[in-house]
Amino acid sequence: MERVQMVDIINESSIEATYQWLLSNSGQEHIQICTGNCGVIKAYERITAMINLKSTRWTHLDELVFLVVHQEPIFLPVIATLLHEKPYLTNLREKHIFRQFQGHSSYSRLMENSLKLLKYIPKASVYPRQVDFKRGSSLDTTLNISQTISVTNHQAEDGFMKWLQDPENIFIIDPIELTIPPNESRLFTIRFRPKTKNEVYSYLLRGDYQSRRRDEQGYTTRIQHTWFRIPCIGNTLDPCTRRKTKWDCPIEEMLPPTVPVRTAFTNFLLSNKSDIPMMFKFASSDETNFAVFPTCGVIPSGGWQVVVVALEPKTAGEYYESWELIVNDTHKTPIYIFGTAETCNVDIVSQGYDPEVNELFEFPPTITGCTSNCPAYIHNLTRMEMHIRVLSNAPWLGGDNNGCIMLAPKEMFKYRWWFFPKQHNKVYKATVTCSCICLIDNKPVGKPSEIIMRIMGFSELPDLKALPKTLNLHDIVVGERTPVTIKLYNSTSCHFTFKLDYTINGMGDDYSGDKLEIESCVNSLKPSHHCDVNIIITADGAGPRQVDIKYTVLYHTELDDIEELEGSKKTVCTIWYDGIYPTMKIKRTISVKCPVSLSNHHVWNMVNVDELNQALSECRPRKPLYANLFAPDLCNNVDFVHLVFVIGCVYDVPVSWTLRREKICDCDMVEVQTGISTFEMRHFCPHRPLVDISPHDGIVMPDTPLLLDVKFKYNVEGKNTLCYVLSLPNERTVNIFLHVDALSGTQLVLRPLRRCFSEENFAILDCGRVPINNLDPVIRVLWLYNPNDVFATWRLLHAYTSDNAIKCLQLFTEVAAYDRKAIPFSFLPSEMIDYEVTFYCTFGYDTLKVLVKGQGGLPNCVETRLDIPFYTEKLIRSAYRTNVVYLSQEHITLPIMPTHSLMREIIAINNDTDHYYRFIWFPERIDSVVNVVMTPYWGVIAPGEVEWITMTVYTLREPATLTTMVTCEILDLTVRKIYHKNEMLRKKKTEQYLQEFVITEKGKFYKDINDCPPYVSDLPKPRSTHLALSLSICSQGQRDGCRRMSLRQMWGHPPPYDLLSSDLNYRGLKVESLNNLSKEDIIKIIDDTLWQALHNKMFRHHLEYYVQEEIPSYDHLVDAVENDLQLKLSRRVTSGVCDAIVNKIMFHNYNLKQTKTLGSILEAE
Repeated sequence: MERVQMVDIINESSIEATYQWLLSNSGQEHIQICTGNCGVIKAYERITAMINLKSTRWTHLDELVFLVVHQEPIFLPVIATLLHEKPYLTNLREKHIFRQFQGHSSYSRLMENSLKLLKYIPKASVYPRQVDFKRGSSLDTTLNISQTISVTNHQAEDGFMKWLQDPENIFIIDPIELTIPPNESRLFTIRFRPKTKNEVYSYLLRGDYQSRRRDEQGYTTRIQHTWFRIPCIGNTLDPCTRRKTKWDCPIEEMLPPTVPVRTAFTNFLLSNKSDIPMMFKFASSDETNFAVFPTCGVIPSGGWQVVVVALEPKTAGEYYESWELIVNDTHKTPIYIFGTAETCNVDIVSQGYDPEVNELFEFPPTITGCTSNCPAYIHNLTRMEMHIRVLSNAPWLGGDNNGCIMLAPKEMFKYRWWFFPKQHNKVYKATVTCSCICLIDNKPVGKPSEIIMRIMGFSELPDLKALPKTLNLHDIVVGERTPVTIKLYNSTSCHFTFKLDYTINGMGDDYSGDKLEIESCVNSLKPSHHCDVNIIITADGAGPRQVDIKYTVLYHTELDDIEELEGSKKTVCTIWYDGIYPTMKIKRTISVKCPVSLSNHHVWNMVNVDELNQALSECRPRKPLYANLFAPDLCNNVDFVHLVFVIGCVYDVPVSWTLRREKICDCDMVEVQTGISTFEMRHFCPHRPLVDISPHDGIVMPDTPLLLDVKFKYNVEGKNTLCYVLSLPNERTVNIFLHVDALSGTQLVLRPLRRCFSEENFAILDCGRVPINNLDPVIRVLWLYNPNDVFATWRLLHAYTSDNAIKCLQLFTEVAAYDRKAIPFSFLPSEMIDYEVTFYCTFGYDTLKVLVKGQGGLPNCVETRLDIPFYTEKLIRSAYRTNVVYLSQEHITLPIMPTHSLMREIIAINNDTDHYYRFIWFPERIDSVVNVVMTPYWGVIAPGEVEWITMTVYTLREPATLTTMVTCEILDLTVRKIYHKNEMLRKKKTEQYLQEFVITEKGKFYKDINDCPPYVSDLPKPRSTHLALSLSICSQGQRDGCRRMSLRQMWGHPPPYDLLSSDLNYRGLKVESLNNLSKEDIIKIIDDTLWQALHNKMFRHHLEYYVQEEIPSYDHLVDAVENDLQLKLSRRVTSGVCDAIVNKIMFHNYNLKQTKTLGSILEAE
């Protein structure tokens, strides 16, 4: 069926108008406008539009929307019938097609997307009013989503819903026709089936809802049609393609003012400035008062769309909303819509707020029998005259003009309320109703409005407020006076006098000694005036405190006496503070000199710093506490041990301290004369030089930590205890007992690195919490060290245990002199219980107990990593870094690693002295657990230079969680060179003077070596010291979720620094490197490196990587060692001579490819 109908478009205004027919952009609609879907019609012009209908249905019902800028939409019904051989079942007489427009405007159908805005109940409603299918696909239908819409029948009879299908079958609705029972809803499914890739689609889905309407007698039936328009949009755009979008639309839209139940509307143009189609959508909140039509669609390139905005207010007021315009699902811009609806509106400026009424007025406090007034400003907000009548029955309330007010349009009028109190101490309240109505030609029109006001008058109670009402002073040092200023404000309208008082409550120490001084406790304030009160707080103990400042009203009686008002004591201000004592604690321990290589973490555990820190924080005035510090247990032939404690402040308060020695031994006192007639008893005994502490007094500042040097000597064999009394501010003392255990040099003894304070057990190992569903046991390590200079043997005897959850994996081991050894224990819990196993071991004649405990955790829980050093702030880490050689990091906690893997970290050795130093890293290896390799592991550091070290951690077969350390031996080459020259001079002069002698009568005499220059000095032989790096390692088994990694892939990453970098042209400076190694040292290092290479299966990959470097020949290296020359070699060559030699040796062993022709190769058996 094809029909053509002519429609005239007439512009009756004096300006041109822009119009548009609301149709789909596909061009395949049943109805087409032959003259164009949009255009401009000039003033007083008539345009004839040709409407072409193509349909195959017997009956075609439709409704067109004609949009015009600055005019409400025009709805044009379209009805067409097709005669067929079979009669159509439905009678289509004209009387059966009925549309009701009475009772509401035709434009109100745009508001049916929100039922709460309608003043009537519609026949049916549809939700949602727009459908967005987002991004779909023309190839894969599974990527296309389906949407459902709900149609609700609000009538008591059946309704029939019929949808117009999309001719292109892109947006398919199912079912097309459906009967909806009364007061029920039915769902319709819309499917998106695009046909072209990288395209946008839109369709205006139209639905005809048919309902029956009977006449007053109930006989004649008419079919009433209600049309629904659901914009549908979707796209098949490529998500990786960025589309250039440019549009033009207003930011704000102001609707013309209206009155309630009258529609206001406006419209604007949304233009597409780009050369591709643009998809748009309007989004708003769920509770909106506006309607936008259409809510979504597609605008062709260079096209535009007329968007209509409507407001049909139910009540008067201002309407403001922010809608969001979404373009192509990516670009968003807000559009602000404004609308107003006026009615009888009067604004009264009140003095307060009461949610029960509209306005609130309050009289000032008034003496009984007096009169006062309160002004009210009444503003007529409408453009009409207003008449106001005051209705009240309160005998104590009055007003001007007997409560009759006439207001001109937009006039503001001052009106006075009058107050006549009759009783004192009584609160007067009255509710007043003001009836307002608009006047036109002095006649009331419209509905009157009422304003309810509450008027109060009372004798006010005192109300004193403080600023701040609550104050937290945080830390206050005990004994110091802390000033505080609070502002008291009289928030009432009464003039009164008050007296301040306080109460103190708190926790911790006794707070009865805390004092609070108020400079002026009695004050008088006028209404709305304030004053400053100075308070001085003095804390007398440590702990949190709460101070409640209260006030009491003072008044004059009839006899002119001053009395306190009973029951008027109230809290006006609350002050919190914490009383603190200036406290310091040890935050870091440093091992400067010790025959046993100890990291700072091990020194912390061995010396028992935690007990001393706890005593420092808990000590109180005149109540001394006791703390024990232990020196490392060593043999009696050790020279001395030098430790450094870095002490910092706990609070932001400096701490002054003094340290003196207290006699606790039985040695006799010696009387020493200190003056002409003054004597004192002094303690001279062999215990005194065992401990040397420096300094003995000082002040620890918050920004400057203190370095406390402690030296232990082991001259007296056995357990020796010395006492030092630490005096702190506020008469606080801590008695520190220093225990020095000097062992016999012939005694075979082992000691745990973590000191055990249990008298029953030799050592305690806590395995922590481990999941019960682990497939591989977790290895924990008990560290033992040998304090003697002889070998010690450790043996495991037996263990008392009922199950095999905890096992000792080491049955027998030897510990070298001053060395440490790891005793591994495996822990594989099967139940969520606590495990404790006692192992019996021996390293001499005594049998000792080792307690190993652990806990079974939930399946797949995270293992606890114990023995990890705590965090040290930057200020403490930066201490003890002047005129020393130090490491950039003292502790590294590695993340969880799988077994048979490696991880690399970067650390630096810093030389802050003016000497040359040699460093040698000792490799750390625990069999079947971990192997730590440092590269380069030896070298020379020039003064003020930094040497970067690559630490490679290999996790081996067994999963383990432990904290170990890597030791670096450093030697002062400058001092050693001076010592060697002095010894050569001593030897030379000794040989020379043995041949020169003088014969006298008394005999033959030889000259002394220092009788003439050059003189020989008595220099001690330089010894090496150690730097230790704590390393926390945690590895998990491959069967517990950690996959094995490829070693070649790990070594494929380049190191973090350039191994071939040269210092010859670094910033234009020439840095000279010096190497003073002897042949014996080189042979010793080569021998140790070859042993590692032959016993380490990963060393091949190491050599394959470093063999690609440009390595000097062996002859060049030997000449450099034998000749006393300062070679200008690169940093890599200087610090890695041993690596170069080993690389050459391993060429023939592993058949490695040579990069170039090298010189002679070192032959080794």
